[in-house]
Amino acid sequence: MDFVGIVMFAIFLYVRPQDFVGFLDSFRPAFLSLAIAGVGIFIRPGGVTWKQVIRTPQDWMVTIYFLYILLFTPGSFGDLWGQIYQYVGFYFLVVIALSNFQRIYQYLGWWLGCIMFIAVMALLSLIGIDPLDSATTTAGSLGRLTLNTSLFSNPNGLGHSVMVAVPLIYFFMFWNRPVFIKEVGAAMIFFPLLCTYFTQSKGAFLSGFGAIVATLAFGRPKWVQVLIVSGALSFGFGGLQLLPRFGEVQLGGQGGRKDEAVAGRLYAFEFGKWAFENTPYGVGYGNFYAAFLRKEGDIKARASHSSFNQVQAEFGYWGLLIFTGILYSCFHSLARAKTADDNEERVRRMLFCMVIAYFVSSWMIDFGFRAAFFVMVAMVSAFHRILMDRTPTYSAPVAGEAGESWGGIIGLGSAQLSVAGGGMALAPVNARDYLAERKVVRGAPSRPRQALSAQTGVKRAEQQHVPVGFVSPIKDAGEVPGVASPYMPWPHFRWYDAVGIYLSLQLVLQIRDYVITNL
Repeated sequence: MDFVGIVMFAIFLYVRPQDFVGFLDSFRPAFLSLAIAGVGIFIRPGGVTWKQVIRTPQDWMVTIYFLYILLFTPGSFGDLWGQIYQYVGFYFLVVIALSNFQRIYQYLGWWLGCIMFIAVMALLSLIGIDPLDSATTTAGSLGRLTLNTSLFSNPNGLGHSVMVAVPLIYFFMFWNRPVFIKEVGAAMIFFPLLCTYFTQSKGAFLSGFGAIVATLAFGRPKWVQVLIVSGALSFGFGGLQLLPRFGEVQLGGQGGRKDEAVAGRLYAFEFGKWAFENTPYGVGYGNFYAAFLRKEGDIKARASHSSFNQVQAEFGYWGLLIFTGILYSCFHSLARAKTADDNEERVRRMLFCMVIAYFVSSWMIDFGFRAAFFVMVAMVSAFHRILMDRTPTYSAPVAGEAGESWGGIIGLGSAQLSVAGGGMALAPVNARDYLAERKVVRGAPSRPRQALSAQTGVKRAEQQHVPVGFVSPIKDAGEVPGVASPYMPWPHFRWYDAVGIYLSLQLVLQIRDYVITNL
């Protein structure tokens, strides 16, 4: 029930059926879905205890973030709580509901499905299938593609949200998959790429570029990573210039201020820096535009245009430090984690690319206080918790032993698929065995040392316990070397993490100053 509730929340957040069917909005569907998740958590076997609420570095950083906003930033406690309580619920309900790897894996699948839905709906509006009248908002955005819902009526918001689907599709459908699954993935990955292209969002192009580079480089040998990053820097930015609206931008000196889009962002960044340096605790939650208007007037007044800029202006030095610390803890967890098998590693890589995409997007769009941000961090925290509960001597179950059912690609681990051969029906096999057989027929096996099952004729791993772990960097194919057992070697904050968070903040400030000076 708790998992059903957070899946409903993802659907109401992205698909937004309440925008299709007006009367649904009166039921407050997002709140209702989280209420269902909350009830499910409390009635499930074992319930929930206070010790389960705050356990990981991400939990601590997010909790400190909420408390800092409530206690120190401008505004009354009651008003602030009324504005942020929903985000508190988003975070803690999702992190507790995702209690095992299979749930994280399937939740990522639902998340991807919701993103694909909005991408397809936006593209359909271009050919006249337009129940939301998105053509009107697209025309109002000078032909840049939109989806006429409350969240995606802005082409930049649509582009940044949809581009995340590219790394998710890659790891779901391409990485260590049989050829016939890759064929389906090749068709699917076309939709978010095309949707992002038609939004003509320069920021979404850059975010997608960063996510794709991270997708191709993550987990590979160092020399391969150097080649990929070097090639991306050498040729990738040149290719970006061919995308819509990139050729219009003039950068350097005062050239950037001649471009209206760049100039607006520069004015917003300059105001954010002023607020960061002159207001001890920021201008207050949600007050960026009003404070900008009071200081600069309506000629220059703009939105923050950046999550980092939004946070530094609204929450001040300490707010930006904590926000940066949240991202630091996500990167640190995912970089240090040691996973047991392909699917656990698949989850790690998808989460890492999501964080990379969010980090890049955060320089160009104000997603600093969006439900999607807190849900992403919650998924990383849930991943961290599961590995943290393993001891360094943990070993993954060998084939045939009781273990967590992943269900191949779409959660069909217990589904029975009949395989016919030699003129006689063989015993039913599950989806994992079926996919393994297809992999033998259509593509090369992803692991050596395989033997035929006497019952099904499907290649499956020998009944031999060989501890494996994925520690970046490793090769994507071939035999995985036996390494330390899969667990989380960074369970809690250590003294050096204070230095890491501070240096991360300095990196953010250096990027901010570079943008203001050089655009």
